[in-house]
Amino acid sequence: MKICSGPESRNDGSRQKARGFLATNLAMPGAGSLAAGRKIGLVQLALCLTGFTLTTVSGLQFVYWSLANWSKYHGPNVEMDPLKPLIDLWQHARWPLLGVALFAISWLWALLTSRSLLAESKRHGDAS
Repeated sequence: MKICSGPESRNDGSRQKARGFLATNLAMPGAGSLAAGRKIGLVQLALCLTGFTLTTVSGLQFVYWSLANWSKYHGPNVEMDPLKPLIDLWQHARWPLLGVALFAISWLWALLTSRSLLAESKRHGDAS
């Protein structure tokens, strides 16, 4: 009869740590990798913070531009080339989209690192 709810073997702790690194990487890409001792976490974290900062700063500028030019593109008597609004939209939305892409890349990279940590912990659990 089992009296406590602790891990059944010593290696279950490493599996639990790997799950903790996964959760940390999902919340803040690169932080879990750094906690696991992987130096690549510095690159992941830098990519994450760069993407977040770029998205925030340029995203706010995009919102301001959108509000300032709303009547120009949505007025009652708008007669212009239909591609002009799309070109202007792309000119102002590309930097926020780049920031989102950088963050997504860092998140996916951290997820792959977490997956390798989980696989490594499983291998060590089977070895003993």
